[in-house]
Amino acid sequence: MENIKTLIAACELEYDEIQESIPAEDETIKLLATYFSQPLPEELITFYKTVGGIVSDEIFRIFSPENFLNQIQEREELEHNSTGIIDMIIAFWGNDRPEFQEYKLFTKEETEKINKAFSCIGWIVAEEDNYESGEYVIFDQNGNFMNLYSHQDNLVKTKNQLLKLLETGIPERSLENVLEELFERAEGNLSRWE
Repeated sequence: MENIKTLIAACELEYDEIQESIPAEDETIKLLATYFSQPLPEELITFYKTVGGIVSDEIFRIFSPENFLNQIQEREELEHNSTGIIDMIIAFWGNDRPEFQEYKLFTKEETEKINKAFSCIGWIVAEEDNYESGEYVIFDQNGNFMNLYSHQDNLVKTKNQLLKLLETGIPERSLENVLEELFERAEGNLSRWE
């Protein structure tokens, strides 16, 4: 995770924008883990203990355990309040994504199965899409990570990709590799404002 800390420091220094959160304590991580349908991968636990999270109001949000717990508690009265990918896409859109909430794209059973199979720990907003899309960092029970792109005008593509992932699983990839790729994209967005 040292490379991620270096990337955060470089972006923070140059743009005063992307920042890391305070590294999390074991007890906070254990509490957060109770909200996931599968065990937290060791690499994610290391990330939480060394980096904490990655925060930028406009672009990047990989929740620290403390912020994640706050976000979960804010949604606890809602029907779609899990850390599963579909529920987190709904949260990304201010808890207003009727295509998912009203089971227009997935059945209730498919929604539950996908949410259970793929947990989401945060997202990056795509400025080049006029803030109409997000890339979601997800992981599976094998501890593999990926970034899932979803545009609000093509949620059928998101549906098809998630159904395919249910069959194939997430390809083997590390959290660090996924974050490095997303950092390159986020830094490109920040560079446009220079």
